[in-house]
Amino acid sequence: MKRSPFFVLSALAVCALALPPSPASAQLSSLPQLGAPAPATIFASEKHLKQCETGPGHKDPCAEIELTGTKIKFIVAWDAQTKAITYLFTNDPRVVTDTQLSYGGTCRVVSDSGQPDPATPYMKWVIDPKWKGPDTLLTGKAVWYAAIHKDSFDPTYGDIVGLVQSRYIQLK
Repeated sequence: MKRSPFFVLSALAVCALALPPSPASAQLSSLPQLGAPAPATIFASEKHLKQCETGPGHKDPCAEIELTGTKIKFIVAWDAQTKAITYLFTNDPRVVTDTQLSYGGTCRVVSDSGQPDPATPYMKWVIDPKWKGPDTLLTGKAVWYAAIHKDSFDPTYGDIVGLVQSRYIQLK
């Protein structure tokens, strides 16, 4: 049986309307700070509780949020009992620290003498204490650390895979 193009397009439109919408991220006008109470809008946007790895051996409830008017997304996690923010992460290249760190950048992870920096393993990345900085224009004075993936071909460099704040980072 041959269907007209109008019938096919109409059927596709009906199917598109019948599909459930993809979950939206919470909209916040400003990013919460580590240790601050998690905003109630985060809980309202998350119908299904997600768990994110937030540190070595730590998983916390989490949600993706978007800063109002920017379309910049962050992962925010909080302590299940206290509801205090424990973890913030972004891999949006528009977030640039005052020290010019951002997703996609490259860092030298050795000293001038060639000795490895005192980097701290953190989940599947390393945190080098010299690669940090605030983003005062967008996120206030809190310090963001570059989440670095060491280059397997040249171990003197690492690629920035995101910017992170976490109460679980224990620097050497």
